[in-house]
Amino acid sequence: MHLFGIDLAERPALIAEIGVNHEGDVDKAVELLRLAAKAGADAVKFQSYTPDRFIGAADPDRLARVTRFGLDEAAHLRLKAEAQQHGVAFFSSAISEDWVPFLAQHCAAIKIASGDVDFEPVIRASAATGLPVILSTGTATLEEVQAAVSWVISEMGLQAASARLALLHCVSAYPTPLAPAHLLAISTLKAAFPDITIGYSNHVMGPEAPIAAVALGAQIVEVHFTDQKEGRAFRDHSLSCDAEDLAYLARILPGVAAARGDGVKRPQPCEEGVGPAIRKGLVAAKDLSVGHVIADGDILFARPATEFPASCYHDVLGKTVTEAVAKGHSLRRTAVSG
Repeated sequence: MHLFGIDLAERPALIAEIGVNHEGDVDKAVELLRLAAKAGADAVKFQSYTPDRFIGAADPDRLARVTRFGLDEAAHLRLKAEAQQHGVAFFSSAISEDWVPFLAQHCAAIKIASGDVDFEPVIRASAATGLPVILSTGTATLEEVQAAVSWVISEMGLQAASARLALLHCVSAYPTPLAPAHLLAISTLKAAFPDITIGYSNHVMGPEAPIAAVALGAQIVEVHFTDQKEGRAFRDHSLSCDAEDLAYLARILPGVAAARGDGVKRPQPCEEGVGPAIRKGLVAAKDLSVGHVIADGDILFARPATEFPASCYHDVLGKTVTEAVAKGHSLRRTAVSG
């Protein structure tokens, strides 16, 4: 999959999830975008919604907060322009489906939040745009993920989904303790959806989970991003990366991905010539004269492995010495009959 101009087979994409950490201040959103770009993010992500299609009237306090934190279309356009200027991709989560047409015109991709993994209208609408769709899977069972993927495929087709759909393993606890990050689910998703790109959306504090996720094969890493983790009332700041954290991930994750290799167990090019030097070969335990029949006590094992590696031990027992071999010296093919 190519995403944000990156071949994900070469290195993972790093997304700075600014989300609503701007708390409704578009100038703060711009500042966070610039910080994320400078730190090495490949993309910055926000959240797009109509408040009363996000939170119902039964939760007035939360409705008031998301209303205060929301960004209008003009703010989105300003952020898009800033992202272009600073060389990062701009995209957003379609929290309510009425935002999909606008995002389709102005974003590099559309994100489906974990809370909408079973929200068929927004998934189908996003899949029909022709943009890449990145679907988080927090709180979901494998069966629920399969249903969501089927909606995407029904809109764009399997071939397009292999090029434009990504699934992010996620645990929707804020913050998520390290152990319940359940990172082996990345392998489960890779096995269940072999043609789909798999990544990781992080809510664990610290770098361990994103690094381990990439080692397990995640090709996208999304982390929350802020300029100040401490002393902020809104919860998401404390579990976010700051610029230093993000820069560390941007620096280290490509190397982690490269270290995965292709999974085939075989000697690596950098090991050329090393094997014989570190493996043991057959050496004479005593002087062996011509005509001597090699018995069990005549052979010792020592580095390097030359013409007879240690695995050939049983092959030389009972063979006749045809060239004298001094004690401690390696057996040569010409020194043994047969």
